[in-house]
Amino acid sequence: MEPQQTHLRVVTEDNGTTSGRFTKEGWSVFPSSVSMVIPAHNEEASIADTIRSCRAQSYPIDQIIVVADNCSDRTAEIARAMGVVVLEGEGGSKASAQNMALSRITSDAVVALDADATLSPRAVEQMMDTLRRGYAGTCPSALPADTSTPYSRYRTLYHAIANGWVRPLQDVFSRQLVLSGMANCHLTEVLRTVGGYPDDNITEDFNLTWTLHRLGHRVGFTPEAVVYTQEPTSLTELLSQMHRWTAGFAQTMVKHRAPAMDGGSFIVVTSQVIDSLIGGLATCSLLPYLARHGLVRGLRSWWSPLWVIISAASVAVAARQLGWRTTFKCLPSWLALQYLTGPLTAWWLFREWVLGRSLTTWTGRHGRRPALTPMTRRRKFLLSTGAVATALLGARALHRRSTAPAAQQPRCR
Repeated sequence: MEPQQTHLRVVTEDNGTTSGRFTKEGWSVFPSSVSMVIPAHNEEASIADTIRSCRAQSYPIDQIIVVADNCSDRTAEIARAMGVVVLEGEGGSKASAQNMALSRITSDAVVALDADATLSPRAVEQMMDTLRRGYAGTCPSALPADTSTPYSRYRTLYHAIANGWVRPLQDVFSRQLVLSGMANCHLTEVLRTVGGYPDDNITEDFNLTWTLHRLGHRVGFTPEAVVYTQEPTSLTELLSQMHRWTAGFAQTMVKHRAPAMDGGSFIVVTSQVIDSLIGGLATCSLLPYLARHGLVRGLRSWWSPLWVIISAASVAVAARQLGWRTTFKCLPSWLALQYLTGPLTAWWLFREWVLGRSLTTWTGRHGRRPALTPMTRRRKFLLSTGAVATALLGARALHRRSTAPAAQQPRCR
């Protein structure tokens, strides 16, 4: 059975304004009012800048709610001093913190914003324009707030490539892979209809995006709006965050059976998986290949011309947004960290999907150590049986080859 599509129907009052409500047919009017929710855990260093960013928006904001979730610093105190609504609790996850505020929202739409991020001055206005075109949810472009570290330089190109062609292509298929949790905007009643921000896997943003896809709601990208992010300051923190994103993607794809949803979903999901797996294999094989074939010959033949075309196109897309100077400044860090994160991403996907070991907690939230679910006995049996069968078939093939008559053995040239 096909999911019911959301349709936009505008109701105009006698005075020229619009008003209405969410119905089974979809959102019956242009949403006009918006509130902001900022989940925060020990963000005293950045919370004031985040609140100022909300107040500097060109679009009027009904209310700003800061959810001080299990904080042990001055986050709540600073937010109260700035005159915003502050909720304190021990939700235990980002999703549960955001859901604490959802019941307080009376606006047509809600923007969720990380407590260490800021928005461009017209970002809310531009995202509301997207909702008015019939979308249930949207997110802005993401860019690091600075390029002072190797990690922020890597992420600058990482996000620029996503903003420049990955997300626009996903819009072509009406299947955004994720409305990023760094900043997103949703119709409030749609959020309530689906039960709020989902809290049953490691990433609420992937989970919510594919819940909306599955229920037939339209979601889209707002490229002109920008969220400026604070990036990891150490390699450990960077890898921990990327592990969480990869695990959340893997868990969400299984939960919603995303590739089987429709043709657009299949293209978007499989292209992401192929990019991750081939990217990991390609980067992992570079140094051994160069050692065997030499630098010049190796670079000319290693995954070329595909690798050259993709890399050149990616750099060009980034330069269009950032300028060539910033692009070349960030390029060495991007290449170096791509070499590291490519194989790791492939391994994290393998561990989630093949070994069945799912990430359940991560170090970035409440100081917890990362935890993985144990492999089930059934999966261990199946994998062990498969490994033994593969080894026996390989040994049999080698034995046949070694005992074949000389006339049947391939001749060396």
